[in-house]
Amino acid sequence: MKPCPVALSVASGLLALASCATTSTTYPDISKASIEARTPAIQAGLVDAILARQSRVEDLAWPLLVANAGLCHDRVRQAFGLTVGNAASIRAMADGLTASQVEAIGYTEAPVVLSVIAGSPAHVAGIRPGAVPVTIGETDIDGQISRIGEALAAGADTRAEAASGKDAATPLDVVFEQDGDRIAASLVPVTVCGVTLKVRETDTVNASANTATLNINRGLLMALEDDRDVSLVIAHELGHVIGRHVPKLERNAAVSGIYVWGVPVALGAGLVDLTVGRAMKRFGGSESLPGASFLTSIQNRVLGVREFEREADYLSVYITARAGGDLDRLEHVFEAFSTLSARSTYGERSHPVTADRMLAIAAAREEVRAKQASGAPLVPEGWPWPVPGTPAEAPENQAGADPRGA
Repeated sequence: MKPCPVALSVASGLLALASCATTSTTYPDISKASIEARTPAIQAGLVDAILARQSRVEDLAWPLLVANAGLCHDRVRQAFGLTVGNAASIRAMADGLTASQVEAIGYTEAPVVLSVIAGSPAHVAGIRPGAVPVTIGETDIDGQISRIGEALAAGADTRAEAASGKDAATPLDVVFEQDGDRIAASLVPVTVCGVTLKVRETDTVNASANTATLNINRGLLMALEDDRDVSLVIAHELGHVIGRHVPKLERNAAVSGIYVWGVPVALGAGLVDLTVGRAMKRFGGSESLPGASFLTSIQNRVLGVREFEREADYLSVYITARAGGDLDRLEHVFEAFSTLSARSTYGERSHPVTADRMLAIAAAREEVRAKQASGAPLVPEGWPWPVPGTPAEAPENQAGADPRGA
């Protein structure tokens, strides 16, 4: 009988544990050196997969961010379509890898191109992942990532001065080293919605947005194989940003005083929901309080969460149409979600139920197609902010109006 490892570490009074259960078969004898030798290649594959997920999101988001810069009003930026990082960037993306592990797969403190967005100025110029920046503008990078930001800031100031009074964007001269060759290019920036795209390495099938960041979970990317479905999710989250939903939620919370009374009331409401919900399940056959729980009512009536979700769905149709996306595919993503969560099909909570969302999306699509057929601007109904190139018909779009909104 094999010795029990537990028994070897306990007091003499527990020697009886020597007969505890152990494995019955013989595991192959793998040396620690062999394991350590194989690990870097496995971790390199992990990093490649993480970067591939990030690139997938960036490639799908790019046409949406470009086509909808007009709807982003004052929240825009100039972009070249590439991301530069180093070992610290990889460690932040691949949470858990040590500095020595990241170095073992080829990343150092020196900057390198991590991703290039398809169709972007950087991609058109021939820059590819793995390229090393040599000069940006008049700044020699010299292997220091801190100089990237300095060079871009200086270049932005220079371009702003050069473009003063002009419509054309001023290019940024760059030199990259790639596969032993040097690539010199003049990158002309593109105006895009000023948001950051981030893939969160978690298996939860979800996405979220704050004031300027779109978070797409790994679980959602794994669940949605069709890029058109992922694109709609990105459009929905972008709708939260351009609709200024986070500032509005914060304002609603401040005005209502929920920061003061919300926690005790929420705890009490949750207790009531739990108690009543159990009673309904036991005596009435219902598993929950569909769309009528106290906690849901507080969240939706006081903060307006569900209405903001509805507006994000509505805006996603316009965002997709302005980028030339597939409008016929829009409802499919909600159908896919319904196969993953029964709760999404009944009892409105923070989001409308599946049927509501699918029917509303279909109605918004017909609204958009009617505008396309008539040649009307693709601007959401009731949109309160100016849209470049669109006649300012509404009073709030007249000159002098504050485009910042809430």
